[in-house]
Amino acid sequence: MPRTARAAAAIALAAGLLTAAPPASAAPAQPEGKIVVFVTEGAEISWAGTELREYPASSSCQSFPPGAHVVANTSNGRLLFFTDPWCTMPVPPPFNFIRPGHGAHVSPTGSFRVG
Repeated sequence: MPRTARAAAAIALAAGLLTAAPPASAAPAQPEGKIVVFVTEGAEISWAGTELREYPASSSCQSFPPGAHVVANTSNGRLLFFTDPWCTMPVPPPFNFIRPGHGAHVSPTGSFRVG
């Protein structure tokens, strides 16, 4: 095969590979929904009950508020738990996450993020 024919074939092959490549992956979708935390009675005094704390679903670390007792995951992603307030030490399995639509008892010294 002459050199120009080989070069043309190589260019055609490269062009075909470029056009056949899958599209660049889009950035992962941001989590949607809310994380709802119930703070135990006695941590705050109110005759009208205990106000629920709502947090936007986020992949950023969020510390549990003082007195946190129960969390509900109303987001569209897994809620990951950590033993420290900075999301550096994951809670050991099987208690390290809850699925959307589920809740759990939590430690007020921990933290969470959606991921």
